[in-house]
Amino acid sequence: MPVDRTGLATIGILLMSTMLHAQSLTDARSLGLGASLAAIRDTRDFAANPAGLIHIRDWDLSVTTYTEPSYNQSGFVFQGISLGKRLFDGAAAAFRYTPGTNLTFVVPPVLLLGDSNLPESADREFEYREPFTAGVAVALSERIAAGIGIRNRQERVTDTRYQLIVRDTIAYPVASQETYNQSVWLADLGVQWEPSARWGLALVGRNLIRISSGDGNDVLETFRLPDKIALEGGLHYVPVSHLALCASASTAGIGGVGAQWLPGSGFAIRGSVLANRAEKNVISAFTAGFGWSYDVFDVDAAYLHFLSKGTHRGSSSLDDFAVDDIVNLDFHPYSRDRIVLSARAMFGRTRESLARIEGVTMTGGVYPAAREVFAYKPIGSVKVRNISSQPIHAKATFYVDRLMDAPTESQPVYLMPGGEADIPLTAVFNDRIGQLTSLTIKEGDVFIHATPAEQYDDRAQTRVVFHGRNAWDGDVNTLRYFVTPDDPVILKYSRDVLLDHRDSLARVDGLLEQFTKARLLLASFTGRLQYVNDPRLTADFVQYPVETVNLRGGDCDDLAVCFASLLASVGIATAFVDVIPPGNPDQAHLFLLVDTGLEPRFGSAIAQNPKRYVIRRGTSGKDRVWIPVETTMIARGFEEAWSGGAQQYFDDVEVGLGLAHGWVRIVDLD
Repeated sequence: MPVDRTGLATIGILLMSTMLHAQSLTDARSLGLGASLAAIRDTRDFAANPAGLIHIRDWDLSVTTYTEPSYNQSGFVFQGISLGKRLFDGAAAAFRYTPGTNLTFVVPPVLLLGDSNLPESADREFEYREPFTAGVAVALSERIAAGIGIRNRQERVTDTRYQLIVRDTIAYPVASQETYNQSVWLADLGVQWEPSARWGLALVGRNLIRISSGDGNDVLETFRLPDKIALEGGLHYVPVSHLALCASASTAGIGGVGAQWLPGSGFAIRGSVLANRAEKNVISAFTAGFGWSYDVFDVDAAYLHFLSKGTHRGSSSLDDFAVDDIVNLDFHPYSRDRIVLSARAMFGRTRESLARIEGVTMTGGVYPAAREVFAYKPIGSVKVRNISSQPIHAKATFYVDRLMDAPTESQPVYLMPGGEADIPLTAVFNDRIGQLTSLTIKEGDVFIHATPAEQYDDRAQTRVVFHGRNAWDGDVNTLRYFVTPDDPVILKYSRDVLLDHRDSLARVDGLLEQFTKARLLLASFTGRLQYVNDPRLTADFVQYPVETVNLRGGDCDDLAVCFASLLASVGIATAFVDVIPPGNPDQAHLFLLVDTGLEPRFGSAIAQNPKRYVIRRGTSGKDRVWIPVETTMIARGFEEAWSGGAQQYFDDVEVGLGLAHGWVRIVDLD
């Protein structure tokens, strides 16, 4: 039977088109967003920019599948799986296995039969795959991260040769096959910079390093995919909390713009337009996507549609086929429309941090005598920034080990995305702080909590300076914290003095009882105390009353505190008079005002000279007769101390108008 050569030639002409099959356009979130280069924050499509891995919280797992609805024989195909891990605070790594990232095309044989003999013919199958990708990201600063990605590209040519054999007028082909393989390792370097919570910038260098191994073959070399160095840039912008815009472009001629809207309840709606200069149209495709997040899980779907079918139908003329146009196995002129589904799950420490500490400032040292004031007066502040895409309530806690029984917590502060606030830090110190006899530095822990989180979002340590228990900051308002009328030694001393004079007190007019008690207590020190300078020759060392009693001496601050404590222990109100002469602070001095309990109309009962007492309203809210007492003169007797105090008050307040001009202050002691 003769060979039907016309029929064979017709079959060859019909098979002259090049058959192509391209798989996978990354994961559904990246596809829907279209230009996610600067918006990568986990293992989803980390190969596009490995620097984005720095945002992984702990373990991060994602899987992807796809289908091509325009391709009748296409079902859902497993695209790949990615696994990432945060190594420590400043680094993360990930690995991706993607059997679905490949491109296969076939050049069928062309049979042209001559008259003299039967020629040989061949078909070739070209397959390109990128099955493995690994990446490592490192934080260069709080806002800048860099990453290195390594991709493995495998290229294979299967060369099938046919020879037509005719026996007994029957022609049949005989095939022989050879396979050539090449493995290429390509390295990319990415940088991600977030100058603020609203802006993100990315820069990626592609194919910076190329290492290949495998068979040498002219056909393989002719159809080898291009791997020239390319530069890609991306931008991510959040104008409002529920909207994100992004754009990217590459020197290889691929780019796009996209947007994401978050309507709430964990839903996300995405869309983009894509461009490829290898296409005839400026805009080659558009995408639409949908996502939903709940706690540690994300599911996404996206649809890719090419505007001009052309080569996107799955076949192309060999004359129109250009391997140089395939710069990305995920997006090129021969890809088909597709639907991509992906899912992501997080494990380990999965809660996203909502706030970050920008800095901690301490206002000054802690004076143990005034420790109670820090329960409501800030000891410092912490600057906090909202690093999330939603408004938060942030509050700070502060704790110093051993010196505090429990951390103190601030009131919550409302912060918009990207907003900053200084949150005051307060502290409630325990009695151990009174055991610090010298200047000490402790570590204070500052924690930031942001709702709805239950764990702390960020933590910092700051140096806290604690002064010795006798240290004083020089402010007369804080000197009151050295007054200890409930000290057992002070209580015993004052009661012993009054008990020794109970007979004389019983004969005193009731109007003068409080004045007489004050005189007896102060006079009991006559000849027992002496005025001495601070042991450190400074104005910041104050003795507690019990120390002054035991040491039988002190400076004006020590004696004023001691006598104020004694008088307060029997219910007599006192006030400090702080004198700081203008232009001469070295002559600063402190003396005492004592409430006699007398109404102003009875002032003459204690002194005929009205300059020896003061009519003033104390914390009781009523006008009373007060006497100035120069505590440093007590050793010479009560009368001299009273006279010296009265003269000092007259000179500084009445004549010098120090109270009116502000260089004399009177601080009532509760």
